[in-house]
Amino acid sequence: MEMERINADTIRVFLGSDDLKSRGIKMLDLLSNHEDIEHFFYGVLEEVDTKHEFAGNESVTFQVMPSSGGLEMFISRNHDQDNQSNNKSAARPHQEAHDDVTSVDEFAALAKRHLDQAQIDKAQGDEDDEESRLFTDESTPVAVALRLPDFEAMVGLARSLRLDGGTSDLYQYQGHYYLVLTFHPNAISEREAEIQLAIAHEYGDAADVTAEQLAEYGQRLMATSALETTRYYFVRGHQA
Repeated sequence: MEMERINADTIRVFLGSDDLKSRGIKMLDLLSNHEDIEHFFYGVLEEVDTKHEFAGNESVTFQVMPSSGGLEMFISRNHDQDNQSNNKSAARPHQEAHDDVTSVDEFAALAKRHLDQAQIDKAQGDEDDEESRLFTDESTPVAVALRLPDFEAMVGLARSLRLDGGTSDLYQYQGHYYLVLTFHPNAISEREAEIQLAIAHEYGDAADVTAEQLAEYGQRLMATSALETTRYYFVRGHQA
């Protein structure tokens, strides 16, 4: 927990996710019961107000902002309300302080919005992770089409990449060379396939046509083992 004294009447407190966890606090716990929110507020105040400067009859207000990393809280003394509370019964200082918590409803609403947004962000993140994965299941081959600037790029790629767990097809379509790399999940790990694709992308760019379109409309120059064939005929001192 971080504590900063802004001025004589205001303390800034930041509680990270570990701080909340150590106190057994979750955002969801603070949405259903206003007393839980108040107890949480005043529990934090007791921790940071070691000199008891905010204790007694003083009116205390809390401003709280949930964030992705935890909670930021501003605790302030209100002297105007203190003067009014001095005229009230001194037997109820703690209750008076509770009555002065004006941000409980606002905090609950804010925390709910934060949770809702966090759930949306998580769902979006899960979707992005799913979309970014190369293999969506363990049985469906994945074909990736690359557009090569020229045939020399194909020769260079054949020299650099020893394809493992996949096949390679070379096409010519609308005056350009395209290489289709097809990976089989049961023959290669996703990580290894990504490494091989990274090497391939050093020699070509992601194609604006699909492997299916190339198979239907393009001219296939080398089938299944285009990299090996290119290496055999065009790379000197090649090794199979």
